[in-house]
Amino acid sequence: MTNDPIFNKIADALLADYTSVYYVNAVTNEYQWYSADEEFHSLHIEKGGEDFFKNLIRDADKVVYEPDRQTFLHEFNKENLLAQMKRGTLKNIEYRLMIDGKPVYHSLRLIRGVRDDDDYFILGVLNIDDMVRARHEAERAEQEREVFNQIAGSLAEHYDTLYYVDIQTNKYFEFSSSDDYKSLQIPTSGDDFFKESRKNIRKLVHPDDAERVAQVLERDFLISALEDNKQLRTDYRLIVHGKTQYTRFSVIWSSDKIHFIIGVENINAEVKREKEQVKALDQANDLARRDELTGVRNKKAFSELEVTVQHNIDSGLDYFPFALVVFDINNLKLVNDSQGHKAGDEYIRAACRLICNVFTHSQVFRIGGDEFVAFLGSGDFFDRI
Repeated sequence: MTNDPIFNKIADALLADYTSVYYVNAVTNEYQWYSADEEFHSLHIEKGGEDFFKNLIRDADKVVYEPDRQTFLHEFNKENLLAQMKRGTLKNIEYRLMIDGKPVYHSLRLIRGVRDDDDYFILGVLNIDDMVRARHEAERAEQEREVFNQIAGSLAEHYDTLYYVDIQTNKYFEFSSSDDYKSLQIPTSGDDFFKESRKNIRKLVHPDDAERVAQVLERDFLISALEDNKQLRTDYRLIVHGKTQYTRFSVIWSSDKIHFIIGVENINAEVKREKEQVKALDQANDLARRDELTGVRNKKAFSELEVTVQHNIDSGLDYFPFALVVFDINNLKLVNDSQGHKAGDEYIRAACRLICNVFTHSQVFRIGGDEFVAFLGSGDFFDRI
């Protein structure tokens, strides 16, 4: 077999397409191996022998990646190969060889041949590692996109935009259900989410918030922040069509722990509600401390002022000079008894107006039915009568 000029020519021709070629006699099991690949020679496989199938088992234990070994040996035993030859089919199988300690994808293909009425096999081996890994990457990317689309669909009602970011490669997909965000012309996918984010922050985020958002939206910061927290949330302002939009992004881990899921939502309505609630609370607090009849502060407000002033004095704080002026309206009972309570109420209001007009820069309190107190701060203290 080694000096067969016909086969040598066939082998040379096949090596243009394959990294290695086996020529196996289907009757005697003798074989010859040809290879032009230096990595294949590093496996120290014998170049020929008397029993291909016996040596195949031996070599497979040494060089075939263990998870692929059983399938490899099952597909390429002699009975299977002979059955395929009879059917006239070509058999092709992918498996991994251990080269320099790493699994490398190869393809082994059976080609039927007949010479002088003796059946023989030609087996071609091809390194397909780059092709397979590219295919797997494309499949993984497609799976990630499908997973992301499913997640996005379920979260779309809550978030205007979602990002699915691979923290190993920084690649990302974006899903947006908001016309406002689509109009910003942010790419829907890319190779570096964090680089794109820094660029978009400069263009779209309110100048007063840009530096803070840029510091938070860094890969290492997010990884660290999510070590002890299930979610990270940051509120900021976007400039959309020249108008300020209150916005929040929320960051969580995906289940595989190698992707961030970042949801972006418009919180204008929430901020408006909070402002209205604060305003309503302030108004309620103010009403609770106002005298309903005169509109000046009531006894509750004066008690709170007493506590604050006394605390400041006890704490040794430098406190501005102040004074308390106490008033008691004369003859209120007489007015009520002789002219009625309506007239008495007007009498109280008139007295209150007089006090307020005199102490224009001071807080005035009604602390009883006919009792008032004016708290003279720095202005009225020095100008007091």
